[in-house]
Amino acid sequence: MATSTLKILREINDYTQEFVAEDVLGISQTTYARLEQDPSKIKAEHAQKLADLYKVSIANLLSEATPIITFQAKSISENNNSNGNIGYLNSQTATANYHEGEVKALKEQNELLIKQNAELMELVKVLGGKLAGGNG
Repeated sequence: MATSTLKILREINDYTQEFVAEDVLGISQTTYARLEQDPSKIKAEHAQKLADLYKVSIANLLSEATPIITFQAKSISENNNSNGNIGYLNSQTATANYHEGEVKALKEQNELLIKQNAELMELVKVLGGKLAGGNG
């Protein structure tokens, strides 16, 4: 039997069956486990709560098609949102900043490798000269 979208979404979000069942839906873990195996038996109110939890449509939540999951970079924002909670900033800016950090780290690593390569080339010249002078 194929893995249900419910299970995939739960695992991607690192939620336990107990959390989703008891804290989100107010049902037992065993009841929720059965819903993951057969999502067609889910009640409308539970489907809505799960769709809200995972930020997907009910249609996508209950789809039998294999879901396509895309990940985006997230960074914790220092700015409070309108209700005063610190949240996640998930934007092109956050992604650009993430990539700038990667590029900077790669440039630093590249500069170090260039320096090490130059030092090794000097060492080869010195050792090569000593070997050539020692054999003659």
